[in-house]
Amino acid sequence: MKVIGFVGSPRKNGNTQLLVEKILAGSAAEGAETKIFYLNVLNIKGCQACNYCKTHDHCRQEDDMTQLYEELITADGVVIGSPIYMGYLSAQTKLFFDRLYAFFNPGAVSRLPRGKKGALVFAQGGGDDIEVLNALAQRISDMFGVEIKGIVGGNGMNDLGIVKNNQELMNKAFEVGKELTK
Repeated sequence: MKVIGFVGSPRKNGNTQLLVEKILAGSAAEGAETKIFYLNVLNIKGCQACNYCKTHDHCRQEDDMTQLYEELITADGVVIGSPIYMGYLSAQTKLFFDRLYAFFNPGAVSRLPRGKKGALVFAQGGGDDIEVLNALAQRISDMFGVEIKGIVGGNGMNDLGIVKNNQELMNKAFEVGKELTK
């Protein structure tokens, strides 16, 4: 069993990262191999809409997304974390999602193997944009056949690392990580 996590926050040791790490710790406690990727430090270029991936089994661009494609194919579980900025995902996370277009054949049929389990993480300062994550969870499920086991996060998280003070949320993250292995 392999569970991978993606952190779409530019803040090192921020709330998004801490929650993704906690989910991965829950998966590791159940025996899963885990890996984490920090989107902000990777070289990921924007989709060029060239449609090369529609006639080939990969994206034409050779950047760090190439490695992430391989990791996504072989993973059993996937955790995607993003802060919510201006009512939506961070630019780093959106860029990552845009490049998943390479997994689609013409007709929007995904080449990503079905049957994976997933979790979403979010952190935001004010507001309550959980509907953004609910819609994203449904989209990931519909488009990629990923069973979403949980959405973990909340608001009031402007301060770096403040999520560590929320034991209930940290426990929920750990339990969702365990669910990814079942």
